[in-house]
Amino acid sequence: MRLLIVSNRLPVALSKENGKYTMAKSAGGLVSGLSDYLNSLGNDTSEIKDYIWMGWPGTNIEKNEEEEVRRQVQQSHKASPVFLSKKLMDNVYLGFCNRTIWPLFHYFPNYARFDLEYWHDYKRMNEIFRDELLKEIQKDDIIWIHDYHLMLLPAMLREKVSNPIGFFLHIPFPSYELYRMLHKESRLQILNGLLGADLIGFHTHDYTVHFLKSVLRIVGKENHMGKISMPDHTVEVNTFPMGIDFNKFHTMDVSPHPSVKPDRGKPKIVLSVDRLDYSKGIVNRLKGFELFLEKNPEWHGKVCMHMIVVPSRTGVGSYRKIKSQLDELVGQINGNFGNMSWMPVIYQYTSLPHKELIAQYRMSHVALLTPLRDGMNLVAKEYVASLTDQKGVLIISEFAGAAKEMSESLVINPNNIDEIADAIAEALRLPMKDQVRGNRIMQKRLKRYDVTKWATDFVDMLLKNSRISRDSVSRKLLSPKIQDELFDSYQKAVSRIIIVNYDGTLVPYTRYPASAEPSGELLSLLRDLETQEKTDIVIISGRGKEELEEWFGDLPLNLTAEHGSWIREAANRVWRLLKPLSSEWKEEVVPILETYTDRLPGSYVQEREYSVAWHYHKSDIEQASQLVKEVNDHLLSITTNISAHVIHGSKVIEVSNSGINKGELAMHWLSRKQYDFILAIGAGWSDELLFQTMPEHAWPVKVGLSQTSARYVVKKQSDAIALLDRLRAGTGK
Repeated sequence: MRLLIVSNRLPVALSKENGKYTMAKSAGGLVSGLSDYLNSLGNDTSEIKDYIWMGWPGTNIEKNEEEEVRRQVQQSHKASPVFLSKKLMDNVYLGFCNRTIWPLFHYFPNYARFDLEYWHDYKRMNEIFRDELLKEIQKDDIIWIHDYHLMLLPAMLREKVSNPIGFFLHIPFPSYELYRMLHKESRLQILNGLLGADLIGFHTHDYTVHFLKSVLRIVGKENHMGKISMPDHTVEVNTFPMGIDFNKFHTMDVSPHPSVKPDRGKPKIVLSVDRLDYSKGIVNRLKGFELFLEKNPEWHGKVCMHMIVVPSRTGVGSYRKIKSQLDELVGQINGNFGNMSWMPVIYQYTSLPHKELIAQYRMSHVALLTPLRDGMNLVAKEYVASLTDQKGVLIISEFAGAAKEMSESLVINPNNIDEIADAIAEALRLPMKDQVRGNRIMQKRLKRYDVTKWATDFVDMLLKNSRISRDSVSRKLLSPKIQDELFDSYQKAVSRIIIVNYDGTLVPYTRYPASAEPSGELLSLLRDLETQEKTDIVIISGRGKEELEEWFGDLPLNLTAEHGSWIREAANRVWRLLKPLSSEWKEEVVPILETYTDRLPGSYVQEREYSVAWHYHKSDIEQASQLVKEVNDHLLSITTNISAHVIHGSKVIEVSNSGINKGELAMHWLSRKQYDFILAIGAGWSDELLFQTMPEHAWPVKVGLSQTSARYVVKKQSDAIALLDRLRAGTGK
């Protein structure tokens, strides 16, 4: 079994010097973190024995050099490059990703810009990744896609392969109110793209909840304990806080760099390490340190801030503006508070080598990390892990994902400058025993849930969920072989009956039920089936008899309306009650439903002769989902004492007479003659009684992959139509 890692960038970056390509390790927490996990593969306990990493090589490769570069990268790093033009990559990375997704997902909508060309190029890049993956994917491969550059890829792959697909987002997923600010087409396609995965992972529970809410509000898909049913698979959405390689940071020999905290009498160090980005809150951090110096003159000359800012996206105007602000603010603080023997802020605009960075962690008395929004912030974990003496204080923003796991640190609001200043003072005065106690707890946690455990948990859950989903489907799926048996039985039968539900089976569910009238193609299909010798067709529906008569009145079909209250036999085409019924119970039910209609804008009551339906497909889906349980419980509490029962449909709750259900209906139609071929197809909750009453030799088929008592399932509504169409052909081939 092999793991395919898919990310925007390869673990190595290529550059061309003197006509030759050189390779250097790519920067970023994903590469360093996953490298530790990938190195652990192949042991006896892991099902995964090998891996390959696919991504862009970091530069434009000449067409005639692609195959040689591919060979070199595969041999040296178990990687396979995805070649992209510079223009396409600029439009995607600097364009849609960093001018649209990055600011919006980090709660900076004022920085977000939407450009239709960038969006189309984003889709194109995901398509290129899909095409390259399809060349590489083997039958037993596991696919793990990473981050916001490739959010359309899971669904693109799902259409082509059945391999387990996982996706992990390394940045925050914003609240619905922010996410909905995306262009209408892109916000829907991104969610549908992600829902192609079997498992979607986020760093924190908040991001998971935000995603599920956006799926509910925009896609209209509800979840059950984080699981979302799709036509051909089940998606699990869960939380996996990414860890680090604890032992590497805790035990690394950083010599010759000094790593001991300064002696008494020398300034204590407040460390700030971040990539240049408006989401990191670096300006607020400096202002907080400036205020600390104003409020605590006794610390002048006794503390300094080591501020390391890693260059990033220097070509973007908003980043250049932040750099200018930092330069100006550092000069201002050092000018106002510094002297010949003491500089309050030591500012480095550079990226430090790994050993030197860990040395800085160990020398520092305080780590000050104040992102305004951050997916995780692994620097916080690295700092705590690096403290071999367990002495030091972490100050972290409550808006960093890591804050959820590091409650023993000082958690602050980075928008409050006073709070930052006071936290610095508190950290510098915190007793040593309290520092050691808090760091010891956090270090145990970081060591226990390190990056290898994070990756292992994700991959294990991906395998488990995909197997459960596929096993449950494969056991019941109407495979080609089983379809051949069905068609063989159909052809040999002396007398045949097809009982089929209307909504969700003959026509797809629609947001507006009134628009779900049969197409000319469907009417032709039903007419052809009905005219076949020895074949009876029964359409079962909860719709009123007037609506069904309007649609199918000219066809010699057996029809059932209002869930079985009314039936029409093809022989005489006259509507009659299945049995004597009462509608007195409506006097009690209708006022209750009207009360809930007043509470839920967009809902309405549809009253028929012997049934009542409460529709909420036009309503706000989140508000409706909260109210539906209350409506259901209220109806159940009163219908137990009257001759009515409650039926759930797609965005509708219906009440009809007790003793009338699809199971009883089936018995009525089956009692008319002896059928040696019986096909029953349905899509809804009420169809379960239909399936349960089928005789042993029948073919009960459920549309959709939800739990069912039907013996067989097809994935989607169009598969049900395809099944009927092949029956119409008569040959079964």
